[in-house]
Amino acid sequence: MYITYWNLKEEPFQNVADTRFAYLSDQHREGLARLTYLALNRKLGGVLTGAYGVGKSMVLRLLATQVHNESKSRFVALDYVPGPVPLFAQQILRQIGCRRVPETPPDPLEAIRLLNEEMPTLGHVVLAVDESQMMTDPETYHFLHLLTNLTLTGRDGQPLSPAFTIILAGYVELDQLRKADESLLQRLQLTWCLQPLNEDQTIEYIQNRIRVAGGDLWIFDLDAMRTIFNATHGLPRVINNVADIALMLGSAARVRQITPDIVTQAVQDVAGAGFA
Repeated sequence: MYITYWNLKEEPFQNVADTRFAYLSDQHREGLARLTYLALNRKLGGVLTGAYGVGKSMVLRLLATQVHNESKSRFVALDYVPGPVPLFAQQILRQIGCRRVPETPPDPLEAIRLLNEEMPTLGHVVLAVDESQMMTDPETYHFLHLLTNLTLTGRDGQPLSPAFTIILAGYVELDQLRKADESLLQRLQLTWCLQPLNEDQTIEYIQNRIRVAGGDLWIFDLDAMRTIFNATHGLPRVINNVADIALMLGSAARVRQITPDIVTQAVQDVAGAGFA
């Protein structure tokens, strides 16, 4: 364990969406602000894209916190699993807490009927579907379209607002897949693509995580952090993998600071393990 050696309270580079370790670059912050606008104002939805490991899951976790703290809406997050639309419909029914979920996957129209009956109790739902680049079946897009048709009603029985705000998150390919359904494209009107961190942001990212973990901000020397940026192209998930191994190697070698040589060895180890 390197935690004691580096005087840390916990491991700083775990690949989990722990909001305590959140680092928001300007474009991450703007993406979160746009999605928050959609959710809090009960818009129909939007799309969050970006390369694997760029920070989409963290943005969605922060969005969940915003929705919980600032609205009465329910936030539901799930990973899309390729399969028949009825299975997807059943998953949604269960995740949002419907009281009557069929034991067998319901026909999509039956699922819509059940949702329509229970929405007055459930209220507005922000539905975030991660790994949405795996959606290739037009019927899945059509089912999402049907969800955007559901509305909540006021006391006078008039439509009040959409029942669902749908956030699709996935790799950059998702933006092309979304265009396969023009009607859904028009409803999910906002698209934001997260980009990798630049060199300065990578340095800030590394130091922010070490600070949250209770360590010395300069465990990595400046050139070591620059080496991490060059090796990872600013992808947070890969930065975490390399920095974690570098801390382990540094503690084993009993060095006072992580240098570029140690980072280079960590990069080789990570690449050899298939984690880069």
